[in-house]
Amino acid sequence: MDSINLLKKLPKMDKILNDERFSDLNRIILKEAAARAVASARADAEKGKEPDVEKILTETSIIYRDIEKGSLRRVINATGVPIHTNLGRSPLPECAADELKKVVCGYSNLEYDTHTGKRGDRYHHVSEYLRMLTGAEDAVVVNNNASAVFLVLNTFAKGKEAVVSRGELVEIGGSFRVPDVMKQSGAKMVEVGTTNKTRKADYDNAVTPKTAVMMKVHRSNYEIVGFSEEATLSDVAQSACDAGCVSYYDAGSGQFIKHLPDEICRDKTIPEDIASGFDIVSFSGDKMTGGCQAGIIVGKKSLIHKIKKNPLMRMLRVDKMTLAVLQSVFRLYLTGRANEIPAQRMISESIESIGLRASKLAALTGGEIIATKSTVGGGSCPLAEMKSFGVAVSVKGVSESALDRHLRRWETPIIARVGERVYFDVRTLDEKDFGIILDALGALK
Repeated sequence: MDSINLLKKLPKMDKILNDERFSDLNRIILKEAAARAVASARADAEKGKEPDVEKILTETSIIYRDIEKGSLRRVINATGVPIHTNLGRSPLPECAADELKKVVCGYSNLEYDTHTGKRGDRYHHVSEYLRMLTGAEDAVVVNNNASAVFLVLNTFAKGKEAVVSRGELVEIGGSFRVPDVMKQSGAKMVEVGTTNKTRKADYDNAVTPKTAVMMKVHRSNYEIVGFSEEATLSDVAQSACDAGCVSYYDAGSGQFIKHLPDEICRDKTIPEDIASGFDIVSFSGDKMTGGCQAGIIVGKKSLIHKIKKNPLMRMLRVDKMTLAVLQSVFRLYLTGRANEIPAQRMISESIESIGLRASKLAALTGGEIIATKSTVGGGSCPLAEMKSFGVAVSVKGVSESALDRHLRRWETPIIARVGERVYFDVRTLDEKDFGIILDALGALK
């Protein structure tokens, strides 16, 4: 039968909306669900598949429930990647959620000084902790690190020159390109060195009367190896100092404490970045830091003051929710409880501990323990591979692709690793996730 005749067999919207099984449902949501179900059936009909009215009604019901629940929901991360950008990056510690609830489900002293009874500064809620954690003189927070890069350059290099190595003109997720951000900030980008080699002398020789900023960028998601050389953090900071301009390091993911040995990840900590002499350092709040999305800027007090005075600050500032979460996470670092931060715990967990958890999951599922390797994720330590264990599972009569699809579409979606087999990398799994995995697998047996 041709597609035109098949399309004529599609049910009218009124038939779906007036079906008795939907009589008690919200009409606005029902109309949307029905429209989506019919659109899917129409696409199938155009490919020669005959419409099934009962199937369309069932699909309408499923879509309705999905809309009602909301599309943003919890998933189980069985990929082994602790800072998984597509899965929301770093999960928050429970204490951060508790503090968030206390702050946002009522009024707070966001911009009110309870000691003086006058207006206060919203940033002091985190800046004091950041000074203690990093050794910097002051700090401010914006909505993400891309904003931090833009704001720093706009504040100090608008209409002037910003020097940066060619080997650090990176593009990261979402087509975020350093050259584009520099251009939009109003800074004139001055490239120095080559893709694989940049020395301190390249920065020194680039100085002109218009040079305002010397910038170094964490490469985030790749490394240059082999015949290569780069100016150190201290080199760039010293070159800027000699030239009388601002030194700025975009540290990318950032970390307060070292979790992985240098042979796995050579990234410095933020306190080390500050100690190297940089005037300003920025980094993300939701990567190695283990908090929520934010762009954290630390550095000299006089420079942070100028950033706060930039009119763009109003557009890029964070709200009480972000500040509450960050304050809670920073406090864990300060009190020696960083192991309560999920991302930190997963990155630093011993292979022996992961192995014990893998044995439990294998015993429950009847799966096979396999040795594997995890990556950090989120553009952090791009070459780092951490030993891990996975549990490979299979269901008789179910293909690998069908099993993967079933897990992804479970009520609490389970995102596994898929190669020749479907397996769960246990590094990012908690034992409380095991029951959901068992239920999902059991539904296929």
